[in-house]
Amino acid sequence: MSESTDRRAILLARAIVVLFRDFEIVARAADITVPQYRFLLFLKRGPKRAGDLALQAAIGKPTASALIADMERRGLISREPDPEDARSVRLRLTGQGLARHAAFEAALARHLLDLMGPEAAETILEATTTLAYLIDAKRDQASLEHVGDLIS
Repeated sequence: MSESTDRRAILLARAIVVLFRDFEIVARAADITVPQYRFLLFLKRGPKRAGDLALQAAIGKPTASALIADMERRGLISREPDPEDARSVRLRLTGQGLARHAAFEAALARHLLDLMGPEAAETILEATTTLAYLIDAKRDQASLEHVGDLIS
């Protein structure tokens, strides 16, 4: 470990890794996988092509295809023609998918609040809100730069 690495950042990374495992356990009880949740989260921003979802989720197309087929079979997503390319389809979140997404997020939030306890929750949630906004801003900026590279 280099001296310049802030130990708090290491502890945060460890906590995130441990929480991910906890979230997988919560997911089993909710009958949804973390990768499916991630896809539903991406689709909340609007319809997307399967390849774009796979790219955003950093998974291969075969894995994405299996996730998509299962979610479509369960009525969480649907297909629609892509208005920009008649040969292609986009995936859209269904009402049932949105409800399942919301229920899973609520289960995750309850789990987190249980872990934190009421005395620490406010401080942690405030810092986490700031972190979430920073991450979203960085991700949005990276997406804009990627689009700019494609246009150039």
